[in-house]
Amino acid sequence: MLIRSGKFIKAILLLLDLTALLLSFFMATGLRFGESFSSMVLNDYYSRTLWVVSLIYLLIWFLYDSGKGNVTERGLFANFTSVFQNILYTLIITLIYFFATQQGILVSRYVIGVFFAIFFVTDYLFRILWRAFLIRVAGSETNATNIMLVTLSADAPQVINRFLSEKGTLQHISCVTLLDADKVGEEIEGIPIVGNSENYLDTHRVNVYDEVFIFLPYDYEIELKKLISGFEEMGVAVNLYIEVFDLDSREKSVRTICGYHVVSFMTRRLTAGELFIKRMIDIAGALVGLVIFAAAYIIIAPIIRFTSPGPVIFTQTRVGINGRRFKLYKFRSMYQDAEKRKAELMKQNQMQGNMFKLKDDPRITPVGKFIRRTSIDELPQFINVLAGDMSLVGTRPPTEDEYEKYKNYHMRRLSMKPGITGMWQVSGRSDITDFEQVVRLDLEYIDNWSLLLDIQLILRTFKVVFLSKGAR
Repeated sequence: MLIRSGKFIKAILLLLDLTALLLSFFMATGLRFGESFSSMVLNDYYSRTLWVVSLIYLLIWFLYDSGKGNVTERGLFANFTSVFQNILYTLIITLIYFFATQQGILVSRYVIGVFFAIFFVTDYLFRILWRAFLIRVAGSETNATNIMLVTLSADAPQVINRFLSEKGTLQHISCVTLLDADKVGEEIEGIPIVGNSENYLDTHRVNVYDEVFIFLPYDYEIELKKLISGFEEMGVAVNLYIEVFDLDSREKSVRTICGYHVVSFMTRRLTAGELFIKRMIDIAGALVGLVIFAAAYIIIAPIIRFTSPGPVIFTQTRVGINGRRFKLYKFRSMYQDAEKRKAELMKQNQMQGNMFKLKDDPRITPVGKFIRRTSIDELPQFINVLAGDMSLVGTRPPTEDEYEKYKNYHMRRLSMKPGITGMWQVSGRSDITDFEQVVRLDLEYIDNWSLLLDIQLILRTFKVVFLSKGAR
């Protein structure tokens, strides 16, 4: 049956999303231009906008949303979040497109605003109706995916109850095989037990199931290859529960590496779509930041050069994502011999751990105190962002000598690109005197990353810079 196909369900979902997009655009244009809306839609600027937004949404959908579970596997809030993120990402990239091409002045801001608002409501409504239809269809055994659970007596109840608690799923357990006991003919949690360790391959002759779900401890003595290949030979899909290997990891995924099927364990992995959106925002932010940097350079550069000898731009090797070295750029705020004098000042270090901070650091020039307090010294780092070594928001990039002293768990703070700003920077910066607190803030950012969190941190950064909070 087609209804079992995840690809079919997602294809209909995409079609509904695009239908909602088109209807919303026509409605927004109609509300703005009234009876003449059809001619406006055919207008070059508006038709081009519709094509661009549609292509952007398709890109977002394939990069970000297509890899998620079926719409029935998401609750109402999960669907709400999915629609909101898709449309927010589309809006952001559309605004970047308008900014880069200067097309924004040719299209009514009212149309764009109303379009995205209507699109959000319409798309969410379409998804909920499609989800309700699928759930209703799934109530029939003919359309639902029947699963035989292969497990042990002690584990069967929790697995069955987990399936029962997942509302709206298109899969349900229709029968059970217990490998550690012969209870054929009995029931467990209302589900018939049809197989044991001897006859599990014969169960398909008299029982209807489309797939097998194997839930066994990793050390259970059974020839797993024989078990799986036996069902595969009959054309039955086999699902093996991977967490039985008792490996504690925040995220797990099945991937293919050079033809090898592997299970990947990681603390946090951004999807291709998330990385794409984050990079687009970085590029847009870097372009704006470089304009500000160029204007500041005209004023700051002569002052730095005439008040202390040395280059205007200070470069230093820093450690970026997963140990990659790069040259970090800043307006020079210290005297030229700052690195040499650092060793003699280490005894006065006010930072506990693998960082150096000193209030009223004698290495800082008078001009340097001002540009540090106002964070102007950070402006050249927009070059690093545009080059891809850094992000607008991330963790603080350590120096090489700091990195060499890292403990193993410190390394995880470099599992994402370093940023100009981040959790540490908006939480007090120099007011924080414990490196372990910096690590905790960075890991909190990594574990809870989202586009909305980046936006919140950028907004908080403006406030921190304006108040010069924690800057030295």
